[in-house]
Amino acid sequence: MELRLKKGTLRYLIVLAIAVGLFLGTGQIGGGASGADQLGPAFWPRLILGLAICVCVFEIGFRQFTDMEGMSGLLAQVTSEMEKVEGEVVEEPLESNPGLLISGVVLTLLYVWVMPEIGFTLSTLLYTGLFIRMGGYRKMAVTAVVSLLGTLLLVFLFMKVVYVSLPLGRGVFGDISIALLPLLGIR
Repeated sequence: MELRLKKGTLRYLIVLAIAVGLFLGTGQIGGGASGADQLGPAFWPRLILGLAICVCVFEIGFRQFTDMEGMSGLLAQVTSEMEKVEGEVVEEPLESNPGLLISGVVLTLLYVWVMPEIGFTLSTLLYTGLFIRMGGYRKMAVTAVVSLLGTLLLVFLFMKVVYVSLPLGRGVFGDISIALLPLLGIR
């Protein structure tokens, strides 16, 4: 019996081999959590690598045991079905806007530059709101709510779940950041 790799399988085998090697290497990460309820320094790398291994194994199995010829992606199938229902759809060409791209890059660089001064919380709140506005969304109330909730979620996720130390800012900005942490249950 001849075992042939089907198209697209080799890249997943390579990533699988790398992920397994890195996963085994994370067993050498020293140090540990100070309590039974805390995660050690190897937890997140091992989790991500474990997920990568699972995805690779799934993709290898799927590609080896499924006839991929003539098979289109789920999005292509849904779009095709919608076009059949609605009739012919005229696709408009996408508009290129290099000025908007440059503005987004400048805003991102400014975000990184001011973060140590005003802290992660305030800089992320402003960045998110400005980025949404630059993207063309004009409802201020929705923009404000999305920016605020998104920022609070990121602060909680990074500081409470992942245990990442974020820049608090200097002076009054640091005081504001420190006052906000207990409200999110972060010590």
